[in-house]
Amino acid sequence: MNYLMFIDNIARRTQQVPDVRFLVSGSDTVVRQRVLDSVIRKCHERGKPLVVVSDSESIEPEALTIIRTCGYTLENGMGGEVFLFNPFRKISAVDGLSQIRQLLDILGYDEKQKGKLTSYLNLLRHLERLETGNTEFELTLEKIGEYCTTFAVEQKLQRLVDEGRINEDQRLMYLAKYAECSSAGADFEDMFFLLMPFTREDGKKLGADPAEALVFPTGVLDEDVPMRNLILKLLQFGLKAQPDEKIAVLVMDKGYGHRQELAKLVLALPANMEVHFFSGDVFTLCGEGELAMLMNRFPARVYSRHAAMSSAQAIERSCGEIEVRKTTYNVTYDRRWRSNGVWDVLMGNNKTEAYGQLAPAPEPKFRKEMILQLAPGTGIVEYMGNSSVFAL
Repeated sequence: MNYLMFIDNIARRTQQVPDVRFLVSGSDTVVRQRVLDSVIRKCHERGKPLVVVSDSESIEPEALTIIRTCGYTLENGMGGEVFLFNPFRKISAVDGLSQIRQLLDILGYDEKQKGKLTSYLNLLRHLERLETGNTEFELTLEKIGEYCTTFAVEQKLQRLVDEGRINEDQRLMYLAKYAECSSAGADFEDMFFLLMPFTREDGKKLGADPAEALVFPTGVLDEDVPMRNLILKLLQFGLKAQPDEKIAVLVMDKGYGHRQELAKLVLALPANMEVHFFSGDVFTLCGEGELAMLMNRFPARVYSRHAAMSSAQAIERSCGEIEVRKTTYNVTYDRRWRSNGVWDVLMGNNKTEAYGQLAPAPEPKFRKEMILQLAPGTGIVEYMGNSSVFAL
């Protein structure tokens, strides 16, 4: 029985529609490629655009071949030609400010710095409303240029005085307020330029082409962790803005190194979004609490051979225990000469045999030693509290 038949049998027995969001963990390439091929083919059959996130410098050649064979065209999302999300569109809204604060967290801003920047953005929004009358404020490169120097702000405030929109006292107050928070604006301008390639709305949209696979090999930025995390955060915002059922997300984890942001990305996505996670060893991804939440996100889990004993122990615990009733056997020999005559020995009368059964005792369903030695093409599938060994 293969893993798909097992899942179908469980779903049929429980009279439920199979939920096949897969988590695949292990070093067996045969198992990983077979499940990957099945997942991508079904995504293509349902007409879902594919977003592939990898923590390696490039997607493994076998995976690229499978993606192309299934009918997808490939597009590199790290080239700066794909629009992920524009967090500066609605700065006046609470969610817009919250998104910017999350980006600032990645850059190491403390609450004092974030508060200063919030004051700066509120000042810009207020001055724009005085000038244009619009309550919605979108921050653009041109708007940043209008407030980039004290001289430019003085000219803008003087025009507002000349037009009768503010008086001289208000002009001095706004100018003093700008002097207090303008340094935060200069730092914010640097972040704006950093994210500009991924926030231009004239770029390729996420999920625009159902036959396209957008690939994000974030491992190319391993030496620039803040930039990598900023892109992952923008991708998270962009995916959350999409309809839950529109896009399929495929996360590929090499299984070593610092990859906690991958777990945060998956946990932040909508619960109904189709997400699949392929890892060399998911049990080294993050802490136990976060890992438990991540595992709960995937009803169908496939484990192949693991190299680390701690990971094998985690799989052993995940698959649970079974009650085993063991039979006991005991023999007592009578060594007295009288009881060891020829006929007594031949007939077995010189010994006493006792058979018995112990009380049922829990034992691991799959021992860690077995998991460490799984043969190529063999794995363990776990679905809705049931598990089984399978071979491809």
